[in-house]
Amino acid sequence: MAILASNRQARFEYEILESFQAGLVLSGKMVKAIRNRQVKPEGTFVVYQNNRLEIIGLEGRGVKENVPLLLKKKEMNEIAGQIRQQGLTCIVLNFKTVGRWIKAEIALAKGKTKRDKREALKRRALDREMARELKG
Repeated sequence: MAILASNRQARFEYEILESFQAGLVLSGKMVKAIRNRQVKPEGTFVVYQNNRLEIIGLEGRGVKENVPLLLKKKEMNEIAGQIRQQGLTCIVLNFKTVGRWIKAEIALAKGKTKRDKREALKRRALDREMARELKG
């Protein structure tokens, strides 16, 4: 299970509430782009439209596509309900291989405020300082 592309900013920008693993309906060009690590999941969102969940704005090798997700109906309804009723955002955390398949890890997330982000940066700096002091 190798991670092919990951959204590094996601955990800083959002508070991750619940994550899911979903299959993808990809074109040949997009498969090649993902396997060659030429896609960036930053800036992509998952929306519910046409009775299915889709990744909007995935860009790779000069091609920008909407990619349908393959999920169990129960999971799809749960995610769609959370997006509609609670106003949560669904984002892509990473793309990975599972066997020979390419899967996306998506997450229901709540946006952090500027204050929360500043606190996270301070906490990270303090942890770095403590680690430095323990080493030397």
